[in-house]
Amino acid sequence: MTARIALFLSLAAFSSLSQAQQIDGSIPPRLVTDRIIVQYHPVPTYGNAIAFIKQGITSGAFGVAAGKQKDILDLGSSVNINDATILANSLTIDPQVDYAEPDYIMQAMQIPTDARFSEQWNLKNPVSGINAPAAWNITTGSEEIIVGVVDTGVIKHSDLVTNVVDGYDFISHPWIANDGDGRDNHAKDPGDAITQIGACGSVNGVPIPSRPMDSSWHGTHVAGTIAALSNNNKGVSGVAWTTKVMPLRALGRCGGYSSDIVDAMLWAAGFEVYGMPRNPKPVKVLNLSLGGSAVTCPRIYQNAFNKLAEANVSVVVAAGNENRNAALATPANCDNVITVAAIDREGNRSWYSNFGAKVDIAAPGGETMNLANGILSTSNNGTTSPNLDNYEYYQGTSMATPHVAGVLALIYAVNKSLTAARANQIILDTARAFPAGTCNKSLCGAGLLDAGAAVLKAQQSK
Repeated sequence: MTARIALFLSLAAFSSLSQAQQIDGSIPPRLVTDRIIVQYHPVPTYGNAIAFIKQGITSGAFGVAAGKQKDILDLGSSVNINDATILANSLTIDPQVDYAEPDYIMQAMQIPTDARFSEQWNLKNPVSGINAPAAWNITTGSEEIIVGVVDTGVIKHSDLVTNVVDGYDFISHPWIANDGDGRDNHAKDPGDAITQIGACGSVNGVPIPSRPMDSSWHGTHVAGTIAALSNNNKGVSGVAWTTKVMPLRALGRCGGYSSDIVDAMLWAAGFEVYGMPRNPKPVKVLNLSLGGSAVTCPRIYQNAFNKLAEANVSVVVAAGNENRNAALATPANCDNVITVAAIDREGNRSWYSNFGAKVDIAAPGGETMNLANGILSTSNNGTTSPNLDNYEYYQGTSMATPHVAGVLALIYAVNKSLTAARANQIILDTARAFPAGTCNKSLCGAGLLDAGAAVLKAQQSK
């Protein structure tokens, strides 16, 4: 049986399921998908090759016969993850298929606000800040170090623009992309506003999301925390303000697919991605301020993280904002990543932050019940499409994650010979002890991120 026939037979069987079986109204948006990832064996067996010849598909656009490593199977409508998993498992009977799994939909890990304030406690507060000034006494970064930001893209902001290098838009679904097409070389964020109830679909007749939402400018906020310009008499300071960021657009309206996110990561690191030009400026660090739900790390993620680790690329991911065990959030529950929890201005675990053994370290994520206690960074005042530069306080593990990515950029700036494993370990080894409060090592990782101590240890490790 060829992969083409197996896919069609599985789809036919799946389509006979009742609506109640396909859609469970109790399942939140992150537990549905309408796509399956089908990964092929890299080298067909002799038996498979004969099957190709007999069935006349030694060339074409499908599967390994065309030199492809994977296909994305569109189900035509959203189903819950359990049913998608059943379908995916049925595809593995085909000997061409290495594995198949749901194309999980990831969502930005932040809770935005619309207020502004000028003080960045997250960089210098002696209790909860990251001790950035001590690091800046050694380095403010390097233009040779590029941090890839897998997110909603980055808009042109006067306090960030000269630190942004060309990236790519990896969103394959035109409606999600909201820019008139699928993948292209324009990584600018056109906005991710949801203008009507039910735009993201529904489960059991309940619209997702339940209300319209303004554009988040999430990727621009994250990028500003990493590399906003400094010493320019305006705005905010980034953690590594002479480092470059590369926008890798994989989140749009209603989120983004794991397959697009993985392609963005691998392409950014210099790997070959089917149908894509090679990235001429590979990144050294990847920031993933995004996530979704999965009880185990999806294989497409773990395989990518293993490749990135071997290529000495550090990957930093958000622990998640559901106030639950991070083992239930992905890619937070994957290996070969640094998983980051959020703390508040007092050094306690932020009320929303995920926790547990999968968390590696904690960094400022803020709490905006008092706006001044959020994380201030670059943004835009457009409600749907880009308008004027501004600065916003956000909260979330999305905001904590780029602090760690920025410190890794500083580490590599002072010691380019470090392996990713060594650089990642320095982050953990130099963490400050938690103050008395709601964080400890079993909940929030090794400690609080300390930029000054980390950069000093990296410099001494030459």
